Amino acid sequence: MATNACKFLCLILLFAFVSQGFGCSRSFSDISLKQSKTGKMVKNTPEWEVTLTNPCSCTGTDITLTCDGFKSLTPIDPSQILVAGDECSLINNLYGETDFVFKYVWAEEFDIKIKSGEIACS
Repeated sequence: MATNACKFLCLILLFAFVSQGFGCSRSFSDISLKQSKTGKMVKNTPEWEVTLTNPCSCTGTDITLTCDGFKSLTPIDPSQILVAGDECSLINNLYGETDFVFKYVWAEEFDIKIKSGEIACS
């Protein structure tokens, strides 16, 4: 009897992991942001790379970042990201299991964080 209960519990746990995308909670909080220097200098100023990662099969939509005072010595592609005031908005969705990367050139790292967005699972 105990063996059957153990097998049943193991089956439920396996199903839970599979249905969650192997550890993804299928929520917007799965999307992460990382920022680092690329090692490249432009006009004696460091280049920074911002990477948003979506590790799950769900799509991140309407993603907005905080980017108060954001500036760059090199242009940011307006077909990828819209900079308006203290917010930066991704133009396209962040599809499942992909990264979105943009670079900027400035003397110091800006305090860029994920502000808001939605998650859409098929």
